[in-house]
Amino acid sequence: MLPALPGGRALDLERRLSYRLSIFAAKIIRSVARMYGPKYGLLPSGWKTMAAIGRYGPASAKQVCAFTTVEPDKVSRAVDRLVELGFVSRMQDTADRRRVVLTLSPAGRSAYNDIEQATRAVEMALLECLTTDERRTLDRTLSKLEARMAQRLGERQPWPNRAARRNRAVSGRAAT
Repeated sequence: MLPALPGGRALDLERRLSYRLSIFAAKIIRSVARMYGPKYGLLPSGWKTMAAIGRYGPASAKQVCAFTTVEPDKVSRAVDRLVELGFVSRMQDTADRRRVVLTLSPAGRSAYNDIEQATRAVEMALLECLTTDERRTLDRTLSKLEARMAQRLGERQPWPNRAARRNRAVSGRAAT
């Protein structure tokens, strides 16, 4: 007989947090990809890259990796594709010539806004089955789990918080 595992049957594969969240996220991504993939010729890594640049940009490829957790080689390919499609422009940072800054072009901003609308529609359709209190609880719970994971990994939260974003917008400086 096998020894009991920590967490017991509550942590069998189909109940495991990491498994459930990865399956859930993949299904959301597939749903949204069906809406924008054919229209814009993007894979999920391209959309994630564009979403990070659209939300936090101008940004470097290294920052995009941190914002999305997409592997550097996939971000590089995605950036190449986005540049080829005319959605993203690359510019050398004048303050640090080793750094390349990525920004959305007007066409990229339009595609980003369209894809964000599709993503929000999918997420709103999912969240509408929850009460306002359940949504708040879910948000607090996920924030707690994210903080715990960052703590366990010895990381800071890779995405800028709202206050930092506001401060950058006011000062006119891009993130480095």
